[in-house]
Amino acid sequence: MPSGFTDRSFLILLKKMPDLEQLYGLHPRYLERRRVRGFEAFSIPGVLEALQSCPGLLGVETSHLELVEAIWNYMPEVHILGKFRNRNGAFPIPSENKLTIPVTAKLQTLHLVGVNIPEIPCVSMLRHLYLKWVRLTKPQPFKDFLCVNLRSFVMRNCAGPTNSLKYVPLVTGLASARNLEQLELVRVPFLGGLIQHVVEDSWRSGGFRNLHTIVFGACKNALEVDLGYLIITAARRLHELRIQPSLTKDGVFSALKMAELEFPQFETLHLGYVDDFLLQCKMSHLELVKYGLADVIENPGIITDIGIKVVNEVFTNIKYLLIYNCPHLHNPHQWITDHSRWSRLVDLTLVRCHAIKLESFCHFIELLPCLEFICLDQMFREPPKVYV
Repeated sequence: MPSGFTDRSFLILLKKMPDLEQLYGLHPRYLERRRVRGFEAFSIPGVLEALQSCPGLLGVETSHLELVEAIWNYMPEVHILGKFRNRNGAFPIPSENKLTIPVTAKLQTLHLVGVNIPEIPCVSMLRHLYLKWVRLTKPQPFKDFLCVNLRSFVMRNCAGPTNSLKYVPLVTGLASARNLEQLELVRVPFLGGLIQHVVEDSWRSGGFRNLHTIVFGACKNALEVDLGYLIITAARRLHELRIQPSLTKDGVFSALKMAELEFPQFETLHLGYVDDFLLQCKMSHLELVKYGLADVIENPGIITDIGIKVVNEVFTNIKYLLIYNCPHLHNPHQWITDHSRWSRLVDLTLVRCHAIKLESFCHFIELLPCLEFICLDQMFREPPKVYV
């Protein structure tokens, strides 16, 4: 949005467009919270006055936290167009970044980064909700959560309740979103076993059945059955799976093999998944906890060559495979079987799997007919030094 607007000039502009229905690009770099007497400023009350001068206005696109809240409060009939994504998101979460979401909010996509919000209410129109570095300030922030039209839910490194029971309404609310396609939970301390029970209660009515992306990262209470039940329920549509180290183990995939499922659309698997923020963050674990993030420390995945062989047998159509920090892998040529050769694998990334043997790896890649891209990072142990 061009700089130089004032309340007066913006009002004059919009009054020249009495039939305006949709206004895009309302992204002012700075707005005064209130008008300043005797000073030509660009303020939230001034923008509201200009918008209200357009009687047929149906929707506005903006990225300003205080402005969108003012629109919700004083012009509740106006839709927020496109994807609302706030500016100035950061961690630690700035105290001045605040937003209260009303039940009546008319928007489809809400993308919040580094914001303080009291709760997530029941917003019927919401289809995509992305929360990163969001602090939930109410003791029961999910009490009224119910977004039945939700298709994407992403919650990454947020500061919320430490009591796992307070996440029960969140998971049950997600199960009610029958068209949910993307579920990403990173550092969300939900109650272990909760997802299993919710899936059991909701699968007949379509709960989680349309998921195509499942991501678990640093969810300290998550159990194998939570992940397994989600995968089984979503098997027919599942495209992508990213699994945190604590769940990267042989038993998860052995159980899936016993279920004798087919995954016709599955393409992408990330084992030992660690969120980029945690990989790049220079803060100590104690500092992260001090700022409200869940208290969790991840150990490396314990999956073995036997487990990866089962992965091959379960997910036969994989195109993209990434394995991070799995020190119990040694002989990748043993991952391939006569019945399943990963004939569609085109992209292979191995990071910090130090125990993999180079000779076995070379044999392994010769068995992959469609492999196009290999990325190796911090791989293969150095040979012992010989002193003469």
